[in-house]
Amino acid sequence: MRRLGGVGDGLARAWLLVVLVPLLWDLRASAAAPQRLAASSLSPLRGTITDVGRADPNRRHSAVVGLVPRNPEALEAFLADVQDPSSPRYRQFLTQDEFNALYAPTEAAEQAVVAHLEASGLRVTQRFSNRLLVGATGNFGATERAFGVEIHDLLLGGTRHYSALDEPWLPADIAPLVSGVLGLDDFATMRARPRARAVPLAVIGTNCCHLGPPDVATFYGNRPELDGSGETVVIAGVYAWRESDNTTFNARWGLPPLPAGSGQVCTGQSTASGCQFSTASSLEIALDVEYVHATAPRARILNYMAASTSLADFPPMYNRIVLDNPGHIVSTSWGGCEINTSSAAQHMADNIFANGNAIGQSWFAASGDDGSRDCRRRLNVDHPANSPHVMGVGGTTPTCSGGLTPSNPACLGYGSERGWSGSGGGLSSVFARPAFQVGCGVPAGTLRLVPDVALEADLAPGNFVFEAGQWWVVGGTSLGAPQWAGFLAQLHGRTGGAGFGNPGARLYSLCRTPAFHDITVGSNGDYSAAAGYDLVTGLGTIDADEFFARTLPTTTTTTLPPVCRLDLDGDGIASVATDVVYLSRGLLGLTPVPPSFRTGGAVIPPDSVIADRISQLGNAIDVDGNGVVSVSTDVVYISRRLLGLTPVPPSFRLSDSSIASDAVIAARVDALCPH
Repeated sequence: MRRLGGVGDGLARAWLLVVLVPLLWDLRASAAAPQRLAASSLSPLRGTITDVGRADPNRRHSAVVGLVPRNPEALEAFLADVQDPSSPRYRQFLTQDEFNALYAPTEAAEQAVVAHLEASGLRVTQRFSNRLLVGATGNFGATERAFGVEIHDLLLGGTRHYSALDEPWLPADIAPLVSGVLGLDDFATMRARPRARAVPLAVIGTNCCHLGPPDVATFYGNRPELDGSGETVVIAGVYAWRESDNTTFNARWGLPPLPAGSGQVCTGQSTASGCQFSTASSLEIALDVEYVHATAPRARILNYMAASTSLADFPPMYNRIVLDNPGHIVSTSWGGCEINTSSAAQHMADNIFANGNAIGQSWFAASGDDGSRDCRRRLNVDHPANSPHVMGVGGTTPTCSGGLTPSNPACLGYGSERGWSGSGGGLSSVFARPAFQVGCGVPAGTLRLVPDVALEADLAPGNFVFEAGQWWVVGGTSLGAPQWAGFLAQLHGRTGGAGFGNPGARLYSLCRTPAFHDITVGSNGDYSAAAGYDLVTGLGTIDADEFFARTLPTTTTTTLPPVCRLDLDGDGIASVATDVVYLSRGLLGLTPVPPSFRTGGAVIPPDSVIADRISQLGNAIDVDGNGVVSVSTDVVYISRRLLGLTPVPPSFRLSDSSIASDAVIAARVDALCPH
């Protein structure tokens, strides 16, 4: 065995290239001298490996070649214009055919790459209408011929891997067409690492002291009537969800089933490991689908699955999402450390995200869960959250204004947040800073900053997730990305149109407005939260009510309908015969819904959900303002007001002349249930 990296090894490798490249290359009479690609196609990890010899040239192998978009500067200028709310071209996105005609690699460029791969002995298995990727299969020997490399077996940390010893070479007439090659090593894989611990079912019964969907909605002021109707949210990742897990989660929190048309799409062979349910690995997709659905319960959800966690399987999956274009909003919680991932792989994915933006897609990605030193204890950020065409989502530690205690388990409202110690953030060394990252405390410089926004992520308190028949408490920025996707689905459900594309310009224009909770305390290691933008929480977390008030059109046709907080069963009607009964029983310490109400097929949320909603009403039910919430007085006044009567029975005033006026009490009831 020999260890690579010494001076002698460097000379030996240079000599080997001189001798071997002509032997490995399929020299054609018309071929120009080979050139190396501009971006690295190999993982930076290869510098710390032990070589165990030449790989078997007959071993089966696949590779993905990325092509450079046409007119990339013009594409960026178009995106800056079409995503700028002040531009007359705002949201006038392209069709995919228009993108192909203007910015996709040419057919001739794609054909030249295909011909070279086939002449080298590889079989082309994947071609796409936007011509950004070409996939091929064969063996190591054919791969070596195609890219002018020698592939060896290597050891990294005691684990066997393979890698080309040097960067790929391509003929001079082809190299400028290619952004990179995936599959020349297997060091870096995509990962999702939500922090989780199993919890007993008894904890779920009391909802203490972790966050369920009603708690998150209360904390961020979400609007239940903005339910994502008519929208589709795509989850980009690996592994399948299990329907029974979704059913259990939805039943526990009073959520409807996933809308018709929701489903799962395998972007590899149907038997691929990444397209199966995995007890050990499906926690991430369970989290994603459950919290997209909790945020936008009427939005269709599609799970696009890569064939495996291999880096080479992700760009084809991303590209399927763009070309299928099943929805305007995409969330991914799978990523890799920038410093472990080849720059070619990151640019290849970024070109696909840019195509998605151009046709109106908005992408959100978790920023990572290990702070500012996400890998190898070095400053770095995660991919794809580092892409300038993706919104990176960081994390916070939330504190409710009240509740979340054994005696009062529901979160009663927004209290405060601090930057979470695990929130991924920092400066990219791969991507330049996008035009929208300016002002509002954004530090000077030219590099992409991560994250853009944030949401609750700390495992304390953590969020309830159901997977593989087990309740878990989960933390991580994986919680924020799907919920931000849900918020945008809520917004788009009311605005319509072809999507928002990259919402960066719109979001940054709202910096330091009430649309965001500006997080000013906390640290992720090397960076601290501060007023305005920071490298821990970005612009901050959403105040949903304020956010929607500032982003929804203000015409009468799209005015937000008022929220009736007395509609405890969520059927759209505040009824004395049902909701007031639930309120009375809940205040008296009984299960809110009489068992007889559940007969005859009636669909009523679980008692725990209705009890949470009663708890969230708090002292607002004290409509007479005497400091005591009473069934015999306050609930009577509420009932009479809902029935159209004067709130206070005249007989009540005979015994207590200090009761507030009917006008005052009526106004307080109307504030609970505007009409």
